[in-house]
This record gives sequence, structure tokens and C-alpha cells, in this order.
Amino acid sequence: MKKRIVIIGNGFASLFFIGAFLALPFYPVFMFFLRRAYSRYDITVIGNGQFIYFPAIPEFLVGKKSRKGVTVDIRPYLWRRKIHFIDDRVIDIQDGGRTVITTEGRYENDALFIGIGPAFMVDDIPGTKEHTFSPCSGPDAMEEFTRRLERMQEGIIYVGFKLNKRDGFVAGRGGQMYESVCLLDYALKERGVRDKFEIHIFSPNIAVGDSGAITDRLQERGIILDYGFEPVEFVEGGMLDADGSLRKADLVLFTPGIVAPEWISETCLPVSVGGHIDVDKYGRVVGLQNVFAAGDCANHENPPPWVPHQAHMAQLRSGSAAKNMNAVLRGDEPSSTYRFELSCIMNMENDAMWLHASSDDKPPFWNIFPKRSKKLIKVKNTFEHLYLFNLRYL
Repeated sequence: MKKRIVIIGNGFASLFFIGAFLALPFYPVFMFFLRRAYSRYDITVIGNGQFIYFPAIPEFLVGKKSRKGVTVDIRPYLWRRKIHFIDDRVIDIQDGGRTVITTEGRYENDALFIGIGPAFMVDDIPGTKEHTFSPCSGPDAMEEFTRRLERMQEGIIYVGFKLNKRDGFVAGRGGQMYESVCLLDYALKERGVRDKFEIHIFSPNIAVGDSGAITDRLQERGIILDYGFEPVEFVEGGMLDADGSLRKADLVLFTPGIVAPEWISETCLPVSVGGHIDVDKYGRVVGLQNVFAAGDCANHENPPPWVPHQAHMAQLRSGSAAKNMNAVLRGDEPSSTYRFELSCIMNMENDAMWLHASSDDKPPFWNIFPKRSKKLIKVKNTFEHLYLFNLRYL
């Protein structure tokens, strides 16, 4: 009898998991036919069917990316791999992970992978939902921010972020906000109105006086650094300081810290101090059999303090979890761990930087690419196009 695998979510973590779990040494065009004749597993994905390439959303600001370009209907990708798709929302996980409850059904499994996206701590600072926009909220929010920006001829704009560090790592989207503020500067310069705008960047997680390559790029662009600042509340027309005074802002682009979705705390899954699914270094959910998790919903075991939640880290974690799930289904012990790595290209449109750190100090791609060059934008776009091409056609 085939082993039943259930995968919750169809974002980066789940798709990287599928790629690693069904890994083959050659292009799978022939495997389309083979999988219909033979498969060891009965795999089901539960999700919304729409994959959004979130790293590209800041580029909405310069008109280089759009909703259509960053959205993929993931169902054909799954069909080509003989994976069942359930368009539904999970509301509970029971029986030590063996039973997944959705709004319309109940699904039993022999092994479970959880790769759902995050919940953002929008209630952490009052007014976040009502008075801020975020690229992390998806295309709708970024399109509305861009429309409002295009109607403005002058004003004050604040860009900021707050991180959740309670589990000892960076659960948030600081990198996207740095990129957003630089692209915002470029977009206004292209319109010829940059001198009529004040652009601020703020975060309680950056120390006052902090310096470095990113800070240098911000200062080169005349962006005002409000390091260490956290508003007490977002309100109409700006933000309130601790003393009750108003910081005027015509637009605020802000993203709060990350936790696992709230419904997770009502399930049989253990939750960490920081609000994530508690997993070990193998990606196993602590205390449960044949249950794995990776991506924005899960924590790390003994992470370095700089390690982020990002698509590339989801790739490393999901790949390890896939190998370990295969191992336990064979009756072996899990043995695959993953590297801690931050690696991304920050696109500033007229410049770019490769931001990189790793637990083994290995450079990205053997240092064949420069650390700072406008040419890195083409490299970043190439990675994006290859990944989306794979999802759409392979």
C-alpha cells in the first residue's frame, strides 16, 4: 500500500520540499509518464493554488514587476508530478499529526509536511492594519501603495520594519524593506520629484548610529535614518511617538515581525516561545512522529542570531526535511541537517549588492559574481525567471 503524504501550503517551503522529495537526476519530462505508471507515494497538497513570488514585489515601485508576472497557478505543476491538490484551508491538525482537518474535509496521512506562510504581528503596533502598507501583504497592498504614490507630487514617506527575535533568529522582512526604500528613491527620481519628498527608514531593531554597506547606500540617496525608532501607534496622517507627539507621514510602508498562523496554537503541534512551530535540526516537529515543518511557520534549533526567514533559507530547510522524511519512511533515522545562510541580491535599480552570510563562511557561487554591481540585477532576474519557468512549464 502506498504511503500517504500530506503537504500543507503551496508556497516556497512546500514547493522546495516537493522538488527535493521527488528529486531525480534528470529532467522530469519522461517522469510525467513514469509517475502515472508507478509511484511509491500518494501525495496530497492542501492550499490555495496560487504561488506568489514575494521577493519581486518591491519592484512594483519601479514598474518592472506586476501581479501577473509574480503569480503562478500551481495546480498544473502538481498535476505533472501526479500530486493531488485540495483547494481548501486547514483549520486543525490532530492525532499527533496523522489527521489534517480542513473547512470541508478530513485527510489521514503516514507523514506530514507543513510549509505554510507566516502570520504577521499586525496587532503588535496599533494601527498597523489600518494605516500602513507592506510588500509582504501581497500584490494588492503594493499596488495600492504604488497608486497612491503616483498621485503624490510631494510629501513625507516612512519605510520601516520590526523583527520577531524571541526565538533567537531574524523572523521578519528587513531585507525587502531596505530594497523597497531604495527603489522608492529611484522611482521618485525617475519622475523628477525626488527633491519634493522626505523619505525615512525606521526600525526598533537597528541601533542608533549603526553603520555598514546598507547604511552607506541609504545615506548616498538622502534617505533619513530613524534607527531605533518604534512608533507607539500608526494613525491617520502619521505615527505617534512615546510622548504623544505626531510624526507626520503621508504614506507608510511597514512590515511587522513574523510568527506561525494563529490556528497552529490550537492544534497538537508544539509552539516555540517566539510563536513558531517548534522543530529540531532535522526539520522534525518536536515530540511528533513523521511530522516535518520548514519555512516561515517554523523555528530553528540553535540558530545564529543573524539567520533569516527567506526563500533561500526555506530551500535549504525543506531540502533537509525531504531527505529526512524519505529516511523515516524507509525505517531509518533522520541525518540530514542544513546550513544557516543569508544570501540575497538587493536591487536598487541603479545599483545592486549581494548580501551574504553563512554558518560555514562559504561565499555564494564560489565568488564568481561581484559583491556590488548593477549587473547583479540581471543575475537576480535570471534566478527568478528560471524558478518561475520551472513552476509554469516543467
